[in-house]
Amino acid sequence: MTFELLILVAGAVLVLDTSTSRVVVAYVVVVAIVGHFAAASTLHAPLALAFFSISFFLKAIVAPIGIWTFARRNAAARNLRPAVDLPIRLVVVLALAFGSQYVPHVPGLAPIPMVGTIAYIMLCSFAVLVIHRNLLAQVIGLLVLSAGVTLAAVMSAPQLPEAVELGATFDALVVTFIGLTLVRAFLTHHPLLDIESLRSLRG
Repeated sequence: MTFELLILVAGAVLVLDTSTSRVVVAYVVVVAIVGHFAAASTLHAPLALAFFSISFFLKAIVAPIGIWTFARRNAAARNLRPAVDLPIRLVVVLALAFGSQYVPHVPGLAPIPMVGTIAYIMLCSFAVLVIHRNLLAQVIGLLVLSAGVTLAAVMSAPQLPEAVELGATFDALVVTFIGLTLVRAFLTHHPLLDIESLRSLRG
């Protein structure tokens, strides 16, 4: 099974599935594949390798464990509660898969390796953010988006591994710790973690 096929399946699970645990597994698959390609550009740069190690640890281990633990302790976080039915989500996945295949034909993007896969990851992350109503899905969607941005940076600027991994590390820190902290605080006032409840917040 190729990396592209694994990404295709993982992206479909991110959009189609409603179980937080299974969606997190799909996210880990995406991060592991992105990490495989990112690691190659850091092997000869000690500083970049250090940033990559921190970023990968946060994204592939700390974030999933944090989400799993949060979901286990809070029943409302175990289901992502999509706003649309399964047939519509399936149509969305098919549209994203086919649409991403046309991205390599865009003149400005054609030289970037794996640009179709990168586009698919990013599109799936946006779909997660839009379709799922559980606030925890927003954290997962942002983490997937971060993985897509990291892969895009690795493929388009392999000569700058330190900058790429520094950005990836910062993204992981912000999304993982600040995101989960905000979700936990939100849970106190809105136990269902429904993003529609954000409308009731007042500054």
